[in-house]
Amino acid sequence: MTILRTPTFIAAVSILLSLTGCNEHVIYHSYRHVPEQGWNSRDTFTFDIDTVRTAATYQFALGLRSTDSYPYTVIWLAVEREFSHPDTLHRDTVKCQLMDSVTHRMGKGIYMYQYDVPLSPMTLHRRQTGQVRIIHLMQREVLPGIHDVGVLISR
Repeated sequence: MTILRTPTFIAAVSILLSLTGCNEHVIYHSYRHVPEQGWNSRDTFTFDIDTVRTAATYQFALGLRSTDSYPYTVIWLAVEREFSHPDTLHRDTVKCQLMDSVTHRMGKGIYMYQYDVPLSPMTLHRRQTGQVRIIHLMQREVLPGIHDVGVLISR
């Protein structure tokens, strides 16, 4: 019996093929790390989106990772999604609820909490390129406890 016909090999290949199909609709997923000293209100996190291959309506989500050192129950963010050819600009003000009314973290995790916040869908055209820009709108100039900021785009 050759190695290509053993049940273990066939099972391993089947598992690998099934795992590669899980994210076939994700066209972009990336995080930016926040500096150790905190997220300064002058810092803009920019995500460059490569050429869109298929015209469709895409789902956008904002990702945040925070720790217990974040001092507030919410974070307000400004999100700009700008694409060219044709020129399209969406500006959103997003309220991310990080804790409930009795200060229990609403994110997934133990030490680091993951939050996924859906944004409004956006129709993109073939060959468009773009950027997603995120800033915080909190009154405090430097926010501690935010570890990463990310963007997910899927069909």
